[in-house]
Amino acid sequence: MKKLLPLALALFCLVSHDAFSKDQDTSLRTGYFRLTITPLELLGTQGAQTLSGVFEPDQKLRWQLDVPEDYDLSQPPGAIVFVNRGNWGGGKKVWSKVLGDKNLIWIGAIDAGDKAPMNERMLKAILAPTVLSRYYAVDPARIYVAGFSGGARVANILATSKPALFKGGLFMGGAMFWEDKMPAQIDLVRQNRYVFVAGQNDVARTTVSRTAQAYRDAGVANTELIVVPNARQELPGPSYFETAIDYLDGNAE
Repeated sequence: MKKLLPLALALFCLVSHDAFSKDQDTSLRTGYFRLTITPLELLGTQGAQTLSGVFEPDQKLRWQLDVPEDYDLSQPPGAIVFVNRGNWGGGKKVWSKVLGDKNLIWIGAIDAGDKAPMNERMLKAILAPTVLSRYYAVDPARIYVAGFSGGARVANILATSKPALFKGGLFMGGAMFWEDKMPAQIDLVRQNRYVFVAGQNDVARTTVSRTAQAYRDAGVANTELIVVPNARQELPGPSYFETAIDYLDGNAE
């Protein structure tokens, strides 16, 4: 972890997350699909060299995307960057309507599950907004990081270590607090919004609930806990997902 953060910081300074150009092809793909790109294609020679200790320049990095069918360049969507516990980067397909209604693009790295090295999982998540901005206009004020189970713990680390990039976090079926290692940018962390989700019968419910309370106790007032009735450790249904998005957007009732 100590070696990863300087590398991630260098990468964050190197790439631009709002680099979309109107000169790019605007007949963009929408819907639920996979995308493959190499570090060289994404970042150029210098950027790919920065990642050479983790990814080869010509290594194929795969992503699962869900882009609203009515994507509109004049109304840039936000983005949810997903870290899964398994190798699949997608969420629930029934969430597509919510994503469309809330004007959000979903992107999750494939082959970035719990068995993958931590540096690969974190760097893929940090790269995800840059992948999107190569093809789409994205609202930088609505880039959220999300995770499930072991991926939720990774998302916790990213949300608190990169609060300028990730404006909020959605942690489902898993969570991890920073304990006595106060985030360097705690003031920014406290400005963002976070949602913790656990099933009523989830084995991680106690951990998730305690972590949400620890966030509040640390002065992160914009923290919400959602407990899904009669559910185990699983991704929530669309109504709970929509409630979480509304909270991240500051639109919760």
